[in-house]
Amino acid sequence: MSAVGESARQGLKGLFGDRVRFGRVERKLYSSDIGSLPRLVKPFVQAGIAGAVVRPVCEDEVRDLVRLARGEGLRLVPRAASTSGYGGVLPQDGAVVVDMSAMDAILRVDSEGTPSATVEAGARWEDLLKRVNKLGLDLRSYPSSLPSSTVGGWLAQGGSGFGSYEFGPIRDNVLAARVVLPSGEIVTYNADELRLYVADAEGTTGIITEVTVALRPLEEEVHRLFSLPDAAALVTSLAEISNARLPIWSLTFL
Repeated sequence: MSAVGESARQGLKGLFGDRVRFGRVERKLYSSDIGSLPRLVKPFVQAGIAGAVVRPVCEDEVRDLVRLARGEGLRLVPRAASTSGYGGVLPQDGAVVVDMSAMDAILRVDSEGTPSATVEAGARWEDLLKRVNKLGLDLRSYPSSLPSSTVGGWLAQGGSGFGSYEFGPIRDNVLAARVVLPSGEIVTYNADELRLYVADAEGTTGIITEVTVALRPLEEEVHRLFSLPDAAALVTSLAEISNARLPIWSLTFL
């Protein structure tokens, strides 16, 4: 049996029908991510086996789930592709995992003013890239896990990726985000607000349902590869590149 009580089980069934799972196999599958935590970190992450797994398909369902969770004392853990590998989606024992991957629609692309795209949180970066490229636009930045990772997931996890050399981390490239708060209230945060309340919070401040990201004009990419003799030369080269303010979109070194 899961740690979810009978009243909560019936409530979840009423909300999600056949999109809720209580079987142990699926609960265990949703209690891990793509990575293995370092031994020094693992003791500090109180991960267990999820009590249930639900898959909302719209923002209203997320709101109703949060309200149910408040009334039943359930803990919620949002997740989508789970590609970060740092433990952010690992549930405490008995928590309800909220699989956001079905909310993957690309809602609109706006080429006026600052080009932007508004998507549901579970939209995958690669799908968005293909869509905007057809319109002569491009992503400012994206994670190295682009083929499978989601827009909402990267905003929640935080960090830098391809293109962040020019445009900064993900939080600097999001114009707005809609979030279901723990109270069940739905709010829209602007760019400045989301840096305080949403970005890098790993879902602890609310469940992200919709994200608007800034875009750039599609340009031809030119790739250059340089070989350096040692780490000191690499450090010197990076400093000189930065000081010269060269027009570089992304910079990677091995």
